[in-house]
Amino acid sequence: YLNYYYYGYVFVGVLVKWLGLVPAFAYNLILPTLFSLTALGAFSIAFNVKMAVPQREPVEPEPPVELAEGEQAASPVPSHRPPLKTPSLRAAVMVGMAAALGMAVLGNLGTVRMILRGYQQLAIPGGLTADTGLFTRIIGTFQGLAKVASGQASLPYGLGDWYWIPSRAIPAPNEVEPITEFPFFTFIYADLHAHMMALPIALLALAWVFSVVLGRGKWPGWLAGGLGFVLGGVAIGALRPTNTWDIFVYIVLAALAVGYTWWRYLAVDENTFGGTILAGLPAWFKRLALTAAGVGLIVGLSLLLYQPYAQWYGLGYSKVELWKGTHTPSTSYLVHWGLFLFLIVSWMAWETRQWMAETPISALSKLKSRLPLLQGALILLVTWVAVLTWYLKISVAWLVLPLATWALILLLRPAQPDGKRLVLFLVGTGLVLTLMVEMIVLRGDIGRMNTVFKFYLQVWTLFAVSAAAALGWLMPYLRTWKPGWRIPWQAALVTLATCAALFTLLGGMAKIRDRMVSTAPHTLDGMAYMQYAGYEEHNAYTDNYDRMDLSQDYNAIRWLQDHVEGSPVIVEANSRNLYRWYSRYTIYTGLPGVVGWEWHQQQQRALNPGDWVTQRVYEVDDFY
Repeated sequence: YLNYYYYGYVFVGVLVKWLGLVPAFAYNLILPTLFSLTALGAFSIAFNVKMAVPQREPVEPEPPVELAEGEQAASPVPSHRPPLKTPSLRAAVMVGMAAALGMAVLGNLGTVRMILRGYQQLAIPGGLTADTGLFTRIIGTFQGLAKVASGQASLPYGLGDWYWIPSRAIPAPNEVEPITEFPFFTFIYADLHAHMMALPIALLALAWVFSVVLGRGKWPGWLAGGLGFVLGGVAIGALRPTNTWDIFVYIVLAALAVGYTWWRYLAVDENTFGGTILAGLPAWFKRLALTAAGVGLIVGLSLLLYQPYAQWYGLGYSKVELWKGTHTPSTSYLVHWGLFLFLIVSWMAWETRQWMAETPISALSKLKSRLPLLQGALILLVTWVAVLTWYLKISVAWLVLPLATWALILLLRPAQPDGKRLVLFLVGTGLVLTLMVEMIVLRGDIGRMNTVFKFYLQVWTLFAVSAAAALGWLMPYLRTWKPGWRIPWQAALVTLATCAALFTLLGGMAKIRDRMVSTAPHTLDGMAYMQYAGYEEHNAYTDNYDRMDLSQDYNAIRWLQDHVEGSPVIVEANSRNLYRWYSRYTIYTGLPGVVGWEWHQQQQRALNPGDWVTQRVYEVDDFY
């Protein structure tokens, strides 16, 4: 059996079978479908968060009044806080669009760094190294730019580098680089892997979490409530067989969402069902029991609905160990997360300013009794930052821990709307996850390649939605800012968004141009190129490159599609190397084969002896 998280293929495969599509066409319909569902999921969450959190109309600063000589200004009239107002539909749509773009369309800032390093590489004698000083890099950037502008040189990158290099934002000298994919790279790279198919499901699970919190855990009746929990269990539980790494984050988010809303808002009086069956017990106990039941229900459904999968699944990589390799430089961290963090931190700063403006000085006297506790918390924070930064050499700790603590403080602000509390919690969760992958790694990983890869994609989802919501809450107040603050902030946002869009433009165009043969037509038929292309592979026996005319494969595969009935097994020759032109007949017909790519098959059956797969490869050789 396939001992791997394979459920995403069931989702897309069932649709393909129902519609009667051959794989070559189906693949090119699956990819944009998943892309659109990902963008729509992000749009829906951000749109509804914006609509669910009323905001006060910003008060425009009154212009100063010119006074005649000797005239005194009138005493200011006490102003009243403007009432809360539901955001406009247009504003919510704009926030939703921002989330969709951030989630599915924009890249990181790696393209800009790549261009700057390319200029430096051209100008610095001996080439760019890790020891090259900042001043030398700055001078080299302008010198290299001049060379490119004058036509003396071109940037030292191949076509594939433009979409590949930004997806590896974290350097790892003498190690396998961590994968720092983001959804737009995932979709243009067009490899139908588990993490791609899990993206729309993860956003559905996150939408369920938001619906519980924004709806205060209430449904119009028991039937709707029951169906709501079943939907949550189906969505969250599906992540386990689709991309197991995701279930750990989203099942915790779901449990906390139910726990928070039920504990805070659930009615437990004698007129409610819960209050009736627990009659005579203290109110706090009723609330605790019902909250625990709600948490247990969503966790139980998420696990039990997919129990047949879990029963037959053998987890091959189940142990976690401390990471002892290199860590992420702060600059690389900001290259990947810079745009999102700029929006999130800007909003947090504005929230803090608003909180201070609305809090009278007299309220600070209440903190005197808690001063020892606050001092202890500050000392603890500084100690942790120092230990992680200087002892464990985790350079991003100085940034991540204070930001996470700041988000926690704002989350605990009295009268904070639940929508903002949830966004702040997601921000803190994302920050903690990015710190976690600096400290631990899954045993059996290649370096920390997949640990960073899987959790960074989850953080991208959390940050994309949170940054869009932050932008939506910040925008109405921009016109009240002084020009000295507003104009630089807007310029910085436009600059960062443009830099992120450079990957969309340059990486996307490079991927479009990176074809096996330029004369092949642009079509949904994923086999059409074979009529124009050839494939070369090194022959170890002759030390030459053998060229295959792929039009012969095209004709043979078309014959199989037209004439073979049922699902007979294809005995197809196997290569001991990955990512070669083998398994093509099973791939393009959808018919089963004896064995696929050796290392991938061994990975996907990690608990079985590796020689089981190898023996099948040998048997295919013996067959021929």
